Amino acid sequence: MKALVCALVLILVCSTTVHSLQCFTCVEDNCKVLTTCPPSANFCRTEATVSHLARTCEEFCTPGENVHCCDQDLCG
Repeated sequence: MKALVCALVLILVCSTTVHSLQCFTCVEDNCKVLTTCPPSANFCRTEATVSHLARTCEEFCTPGENVHCCDQDLCG
């Protein structure tokens, strides 16, 4: 019985995968660059003003007047 429980735990641990968030980010003026974020990134952050657009992967994000935060792949 112990062997069965150990085997099930091992299978569960090995089958768990970490999914990294994917965001659009900016390289120079191109802000549609598909980027796989580091595991520490929980948000895609978009900051947009009349003269500026920035898209980044962020661990933390606080929405504001010109800042949009989302936590799903390719959002924003």
